[in-house]
Amino acid sequence: MAIEVVIFHVLPDVARGDFLAAVAETTALLQTQGGFLSRTVSQAESGEWLDILDWASVEAAKKAVSVFQSDPAGQRFSSYMDPQHIQVFYTETVAS
Repeated sequence: MAIEVVIFHVLPDVARGDFLAAVAETTALLQTQGGFLSRTVSQAESGEWLDILDWASVEAAKKAVSVFQSDPAGQRFSSYMDPQHIQVFYTETVAS
């Protein structure tokens, strides 16, 4: 199993409702991808957002990136993110 963690800021002019609608749209997209297991999106007290995705493997997570980036829902979601404040991590689960 693998975990993908994306830490980011949403642009200040993006309405929370619009962003959450994009989360729902992209979750539906991700559910069609092989190896996708689950997704949790949360906001830290600092204002940063965390997008935590469980995958069958790191390979499955990385394969889904191209689909996400080429889909209109994925593009909309990505356009809401501040490009100066994005970190992405792919990790292999070692204990749970």
